[in-house]
Amino acid sequence: MAILAVVVFTSGCTQGQNNQTQPNTTVNNNTTAIEAIDIAAVQKGPETAKKGMNVTIQYEVSNKGSENVTDVRIVSQGVEQILGALKPGETKRYTSQLYIPTDAEVQQDFGPNATVSNPFFIGGFSVIFNSTKGSKSVTSNSIQIKLV
Repeated sequence: MAILAVVVFTSGCTQGQNNQTQPNTTVNNNTTAIEAIDIAAVQKGPETAKKGMNVTIQYEVSNKGSENVTDVRIVSQGVEQILGALKPGETKRYTSQLYIPTDAEVQQDFGPNATVSNPFFIGGFSVIFNSTKGSKSVTSNSIQIKLV
């Protein structure tokens, strides 16, 4: 493993007799182009929580594109919220409460060996919207909450 690191260092950082670091020639030059339809979805929650309590989950939807999108809605684990239209550069937020069950509550439904996972996992939410290119959807990040 140490040999591989040395090989990568010597072959990747210099070229020929010149001891100058060479620029990366694989840079994508499209970083400044704004896509017509570009919706970003981000989910946030607390870093820690306790079993048997409600936590606040924050949903954020941003239009990073150059076109309006309409009929924007959030769909996630029993939550459906209509956000309406999003203009380019606009962000809308929504919060909801999510209950983290206790081990005893989970055992009532799934048997005596069932427990609540730690960390508590919440899958990503979906954003469904309409654009000039039809109905589309994107999915946010998932989050994990450490149970203390």
